Parts: sequence; structure tokens; C-alpha cells
Amino acid sequence: MTPTDAQIRSAIAEQAADWFVANQANALSETTRLAFMTWLRTSPVHVEEYLGIATIARDLRAAGPDPQVSLEALLAQARLEGSDRAASPDSTSPLRRRLWQSAWIPVVGVSAAALAAVVVGFVVLSAGGRDLLGLSRAYATAHGEHRSLRLADGSSVQLNTESGIRVRFGSTERLVEVTRGQAFFQVAHDARRRFRVSAGGADLIALGTQFDVEVRGKTMVVTVVEGQVVVFSGHAPAPRSGAAAAIGGLTIRAMEQVRLESGVVSAQPVVVDLHQVEAWLRDQIVFEQRALGEIADEFNRYAPIPIEIRDASLRALVVSGVFDTHDTASFVAFLQTIDGVTVVKTPTRIYVLKRSPAGRESIPNP
Repeated sequence: MTPTDAQIRSAIAEQAADWFVANQANALSETTRLAFMTWLRTSPVHVEEYLGIATIARDLRAAGPDPQVSLEALLAQARLEGSDRAASPDSTSPLRRRLWQSAWIPVVGVSAAALAAVVVGFVVLSAGGRDLLGLSRAYATAHGEHRSLRLADGSSVQLNTESGIRVRFGSTERLVEVTRGQAFFQVAHDARRRFRVSAGGADLIALGTQFDVEVRGKTMVVTVVEGQVVVFSGHAPAPRSGAAAAIGGLTIRAMEQVRLESGVVSAQPVVVDLHQVEAWLRDQIVFEQRALGEIADEFNRYAPIPIEIRDASLRALVVSGVFDTHDTASFVAFLQTIDGVTVVKTPTRIYVLKRSPAGRESIPNP
């Protein structure tokens, strides 16, 4: 049985909706993205259906959150309309007539080939295809926030609290700049484009790996969980065609960590406890024989009320423990069990003080 025009149109509308959702989720590999571009260029009907779906989504976002109307419901409505619509806007539903008015008036008289080129540009700029043009995209987290990202090449990045990155993919390399904070990378294999991370005035090249990069001021700490990375003091050499990494850097292997100061490797790699390094990925703070001041500083990256320890001997006190990053109350209760330590809470600070013989601890001046 030969399908009718309405059935064909309905199938194309469903394909357009699926492509739109995939683009919005930034879930397309390079191969799939090229397939999408080919699908767009196959027919002006494909272009029309995709623009219609994109316009529905744009109008929904402009209208604001409405519990009565969801994006899924509107996409379903668009699919249904695809089964009975004619080529003329006069015979479409009220929703489709509005889409024609908003999406097609600016391009009346444009050839199908030119229109396809226009919509390809629209998709590249609005739906995750910025990477094809080598444009950068920025991601960031607020105080106490974690964020998981899936990049266009299939790599994943997890951002710790108060962190930021900029991503730019080109024809010879994939570049991620860590502007602040901490990021954990799981790199997808791409034999044609190396994966470079730039932070703190230094570069590293991933060799199919998982690794953590933390930037604090002029200090950068790189920890490799799986595979290898090559770390360079300053910028890495320009990529060679088809080469994954350049020669001349310091190779860091799994379970190793290296520290850089002002873009320069300050010491040889050391073996570290990955359970502690990866704790933040589980929303935990794990410390084994570490200074109390360092632990308080780590909690302050997440806590709504900061913990303040001014006494140098208290900050140097060595402790061990495992806590939830957002469970400040349990950490404070732990502090109160330490001999000679008392805790004073105010609306804006949690002070950790040495207990005085009289039991009358005074709050330090701000």
C-alpha cells in the first residue's frame, strides 16, 4: 500500500521533532550531526518541519513555564497536524497558521537550496552546533552547585562548586579552558582531534583518559584517574595532523597527581588516594590525616554559612573523617568532640575556637 502525502508529512514531522530534541540535548556525535545536516538538505519539507518545531519551542520558552502546556504536548500536536495539513497556510490549524506567519514571512521567495542553507546556519547557532564553527561555549556553577555536562564529541565533564569552563572545538583539536574551580573529565576517543585542557597558564593533552583539574588562584592540580595525560609548563605545541598529543611534556599516569604554580610544574608527580580525590563527585569530603584548616576551607566551598578558624594551632590540627559536602551540621558536631575546641555560631559565621579555662570564649572581631 502506497503511503499518502499526509502520512509522509506526518512521518517527516516526527523525524523533525526527534532531531530537534536531540539537538537541544546536545546529544549528537559528529557523524550523527552530519547525518542531520544531510536530512535537512534532502527536501524543503524537512526544513519546513524543523523550523515549525523550533518555532513552537521558541514560543513556549517566550511564554514562560505553564503547567497546562508542555513542550512534549506541543511536539505531539505538531506531529498530529503534520498528518492533515496542506501546503497552503490558509488550510492549516490556528497553531500552524501562526507558525507560518512567524517563521516563513521573512523568507518568502527564497529558493529551497538557499532556505536549507539558512536553516542549517540557524541550527548550528541555536541547537548545539556551534562547535562546527569553532565558536566557544561557557559553562559555570554557583556556590554549592554541581553540574554534569555532555560535550558534542561525547566527552563528559562534571563541574564542582563555583567552577567555570569554556569549550571550543575545531578541526584539529578540542579545547576546554578551566577558568576557575574544579572539573572532572571523561574524554571520548577522537583520532583526528586531540583533547587539550588549558588552565592556570599551562596546558595538558589527554590520552584517552579520566582526570581531574583544579584551579585555585595561580595553582593548578592535575590528577589522573585512568589513562594518561601530558602536562606542559605553558602552552602545548600546535597539534599535528592526526596526532593525539605533542612531544615534550611531562606524562602523568593513573593514580598520579602533579601541581603547577603560575603555569610551571613545581614538583614531580606523586601517587595519591583516588578515593579522596574523587570524593566531591559523590558529594562527599573525605580527609585522612589532613589539617583541620584545609578541611574547613573545603566545607566553605559548599556551606551557606562559612566556618572560620583563625588560630594557627587549630588550623594545623590533623584529623580524619568522611562527610557530606552539604552537611555542615555533622561537621560542626564533629568539631565539638575535639578536646580543647569549642564552636560559637552566629547568623553569619561559625567560629571554631580554643576552649578557654573559664569557658567564656569571645567572638573574634571581623
